[in-house]
Amino acid sequence: MLPSYDYDMVVIGGGAAGLTVAAGAAQLGAKTALIEKNKLGGDCLHYGCVPSKTLIKSAKVYHYAKRLKDFGLPSVDVPPCDLGSVLGHVAKVINRVAVHDSVERFEGLGVEVIFGAAAFVSEHEVRVNGRTISADRFTIATGSRPMVFPVEGLEACGYVTNEEIFSLKTLPDRLVVLGAGPIGSELAHAFVRLGSQVVLVDLVEYPISVEDRDMADVVINQMVADGIVLRMSARAEKVYRKDGSKAVVLEAKDGSRDTVFVMRSWWPWVASRISKA
Repeated sequence: MLPSYDYDMVVIGGGAAGLTVAAGAAQLGAKTALIEKNKLGGDCLHYGCVPSKTLIKSAKVYHYAKRLKDFGLPSVDVPPCDLGSVLGHVAKVINRVAVHDSVERFEGLGVEVIFGAAAFVSEHEVRVNGRTISADRFTIATGSRPMVFPVEGLEACGYVTNEEIFSLKTLPDRLVVLGAGPIGSELAHAFVRLGSQVVLVDLVEYPISVEDRDMADVVINQMVADGIVLRMSARAEKVYRKDGSKAVVLEAKDGSRDTVFVMRSWWPWVASRISKA
């Protein structure tokens, strides 16, 4: 006799991957449960794809508004960016998209949505909110979280990651971005176009180094033209406060050191990520 389980499929993690699996399994007739400890949508909806691409679009529009004359259009006096207003627009876009990742939608597909932290107690059982549920199959789609670099003084001085940056109320005068991968590069570019002074730091030779150099150069040239200061082949060694200001000490691969960006309005931003699983 075949074993009997509560569900055919239990999905742990309600981000983009978990939602896709849960929806597909339910629509194929599998009895499905979805466990999420925070909110549906995951990084993509709340801290990644949707907010970042919306911010990038706003920054692009603002950038072109200041260059209307270059396109043969009447120039206008463009005031400084109100980041709170921009991020208010970002929040509205998130809310519009969120209906597609809502509890109601997935319950309508036949998925039982459970909020809580799941822990395996056997090969076919997990415990969540004091309840033990069993399944024939599990999908672990727990995503990732920001990886905070072990930089001396960073914790004490304060920093933001992609999980906080979309909640800022005012535009940083100056911004140091630690990590020049796709996430760090795209938002560094957005913030420089919105009016921040930006330094982009990474140990790699050039930003978005996962791409071929000739392709990356197209983006890098625009970054530099828009005002981003690149500090490649370098790492943040130390962050400290002095007289109400902040500074970051950079160490190059050759061992040389210098201090950059001493200012009163400064947020270092950690852009790398590590798997939650």
